[in-house]
Amino acid sequence: MSLRHAVLATLLPGPQSGYDLAKKFDDVMRTVWYARRNQMYGELAKLTEAGFAREVAEGPRGRRLYVVTPEGRAELRRWLVDVEPDRTVRDETMLRALLISTLGTEDALKVLEREENVLTPELRDLRTFLDQQAKSENPTDPMMMGLDLRVRMIEAMLGWITEARRRILAQR
Repeated sequence: MSLRHAVLATLLPGPQSGYDLAKKFDDVMRTVWYARRNQMYGELAKLTEAGFAREVAEGPRGRRLYVVTPEGRAELRRWLVDVEPDRTVRDETMLRALLISTLGTEDALKVLEREENVLTPELRDLRTFLDQQAKSENPTDPMMMGLDLRVRMIEAMLGWITEARRRILAQR
């Protein structure tokens, strides 16, 4: 995934500023695609220069609002449909899951507990956000669909943690 395409998709619901985008990336997309706040402004400038976004308003303190252009929608579509995803993504959580069997029982249980303690509140927060957005957002909104996938992935990981813990404890 590229930042360019993530920003285009995040702009689809309507006019947003660089600050709005950065907040969405911090609040909602941080577990999917990390981007520093200052990257949003540079990416918006590049998207505007390429004709994929345009500025539609300037507010107080120079706050600029951007929307996706038809060319931007076409670029997002091209990338989603025609470009094969890079499937060589590094996932440290998955690597740790694969290597947990190298640990003794107590250490393995600590690792599982740590992951569970991180994933459980993330799942709760995502579900709360999705429930709130369901009242006003289109269910086929790209961000909503992506967050639904993230919820399902966390649920699967938590299920794996439960099963891994059961197996480890059964070997005692």
